[in-house]
Amino acid sequence: MEGNKVGNQLLETIFSVKNDKDNKHKIVKVLGAKIKFKKINLNYKINYFKIMHDKTLEAKIPDDLTLQLYFNSDCNCRCKFCFAERVYSDELKIMQPKMLYEDLVPLYKHTANLVPTNGEITFHKEGYEFLSYINKNYPYINIFAETNGIAFDEKWQKLAAENLMRVNFSLNAINEEYFKKTVWEKDGVYELIKKNLNNYINLLDKKGLGLFRPSVSCVINSTNYETVDEFVKMALEMKIFNIVFFIDAVENNLYDKCNPIKDIEGFKSALIKLMEIERIVTGKVMLGYKLFFPTTDLYEIEKRIKNEDISLIRAKYPEISALVDEMPDIKSIYLEKEKKRKEKGKKPYSYYEESTNVTFHQFEKNKKIICKNPWNHIVIRPNGQADICSWRLHVMNINNFRTKSNKIDWHKYFNNYTYRLLRKNFQKGCYADCMPNCPAMENVSVEDFRKRYSL
Repeated sequence: MEGNKVGNQLLETIFSVKNDKDNKHKIVKVLGAKIKFKKINLNYKINYFKIMHDKTLEAKIPDDLTLQLYFNSDCNCRCKFCFAERVYSDELKIMQPKMLYEDLVPLYKHTANLVPTNGEITFHKEGYEFLSYINKNYPYINIFAETNGIAFDEKWQKLAAENLMRVNFSLNAINEEYFKKTVWEKDGVYELIKKNLNNYINLLDKKGLGLFRPSVSCVINSTNYETVDEFVKMALEMKIFNIVFFIDAVENNLYDKCNPIKDIEGFKSALIKLMEIERIVTGKVMLGYKLFFPTTDLYEIEKRIKNEDISLIRAKYPEISALVDEMPDIKSIYLEKEKKRKEKGKKPYSYYEESTNVTFHQFEKNKKIICKNPWNHIVIRPNGQADICSWRLHVMNINNFRTKSNKIDWHKYFNNYTYRLLRKNFQKGCYADCMPNCPAMENVSVEDFRKRYSL
């Protein structure tokens, strides 16, 4: 009996499992180390063990990493359709120097694409200083910056041109009248944005970098949906090759399925226009508008438009057709831009990234195209919350992977349970919790994908 007691005591010092005081967690002791687990069922434990020990799900820090930083949540524009405060109200206003210049430094040598997003990066001097630091010390990184254009002044224009940045101007209107209706009523803002946009285009042209023109985007709502064709025409007049439209998420309650979308027929008419225009600009301009389809029956309309006589569609939009005819092929533009990037020592930038967005990646497995984000993408907020994509809930936190020396163990981070589970699910075509209509989860065959995106 005494021997059994001593044996049990010895075993307990090596390995033991006990409930904590509130009976909500299990305390596991292994060779003196304590690990606290939520009480979970046996199947979960078995699956967790399998995934964490599956060598095929293990990954190194990738050399084609996309690092998407929610750099700050402040902005110098007061867009009526902005929903940032609803979603990001509890996080720090701006990324702290320790994160930018210490915690993330081990990732920069692996980073192919850097995407500062969320607030307006041009609004703070720290934004300019940080991207200048990246440009000077890691010039091979491709930078994709989004801006409302208000503070995109001469110093920003020079930095963007020198770095060959991919820049998007959130223009949102065809003139000041519509800008005040849709975006902000303050006088002179739209003209300032247009001035900065035109000056930047002129600077690129002078440097022989006209192909690196920024993209422009527009949020569609009930104040401006009738102008989508005019917005496209305006962009083409500036020889812009990438135009993006979004549906106003606030006005149309896209996050509240209980409320119907306002003016659905108006949105249909706008999106039908864009479907028709897409037929005209295909191969010449990247036109994005499908991420937030407000109604499913548009898919049937799209099928009909795809079968219409192109000459009849072109006749509806003669000015757009004439402008497009004068533009070069988008694939030849991409190849020329890649030559320039290579001369600058930039990391490769794929045609798919050029034609969609650097937050989307793909790879081939079993003759299917699979989203690559669980392997090569990280989105980080100022408070350390992280995930594989900006369109997903942030379920991880990089601070949970700090070592005793207060550094981030990035290998452990990229091989945590969440990343591994998503790798397993994505390979099976399971995209639970992903945004519907995301181009990165099309799950198409390799043959169909190459027809659409490859060179």
